[in-house]
Amino acid sequence: MIKVLSCNLFSGRADPEALGALIDEHSVDIVCAQELSPAHARALQRRLPYGDLDHDQIIKGNGIAARRPVTSRRIHLPKRDAWEVTLTPEHWTPLQETVQVLNVHISAPHLWPYFPHPVRRGEQLRLLLQDRAAYANTPHAIFGDFNASPAWPVYRRMRARYTDGTSQTARNGAATATWPRIPRLGINGWWRIDHCFLWKLSALNVWRLAIAGSDHFALLAELDYEHPL
Repeated sequence: MIKVLSCNLFSGRADPEALGALIDEHSVDIVCAQELSPAHARALQRRLPYGDLDHDQIIKGNGIAARRPVTSRRIHLPKRDAWEVTLTPEHWTPLQETVQVLNVHISAPHLWPYFPHPVRRGEQLRLLLQDRAAYANTPHAIFGDFNASPAWPVYRRMRARYTDGTSQTARNGAATATWPRIPRLGINGWWRIDHCFLWKLSALNVWRLAIAGSDHFALLAELDYEHPL
């Protein structure tokens, strides 16, 4: 149905051309980018001219770029806003109904000053779930860097409500770890902190892809409507 790429671009350090090459190679429809730079925004807009790349929060902000027309909306969260785009059958053949894609970046727990971060993370998640409660009848996917492995409360609260698209398709859990990626040290991911959460949608496939210069692996998900078993 649609292909969505979610990627943390390491405060602008990831190679914009490598990002563009992945989009071209995999015929990506939507990119959910965290920590993008102006160079990334330009690379995205050349290929995916619709959406919103959040220029007022560049480097630490989020953005969504889309191949075809979408309606975008900012979801206000403490420190880091989330973005939502709405896809309609009018522009996104062969959709039969409206679908929403969200991009979030939950604050990391290990940054200084330490104390506010657990509180902020909880509030970011609370407001995100509060927003989603108004769209319970709309199929949607929530992508992004959650800074939470499956052992952490943020993940468990999301998983209690949503399908984990990566787990739905994974054959080898170790291959889905997304952070850290440090090629010079031979480190290819210890923890799975980038996620694809689905509501009334299913993941046909989820791939882990490297982007030169980024300390995260990207996730590429091929999504379809949820089909009853």
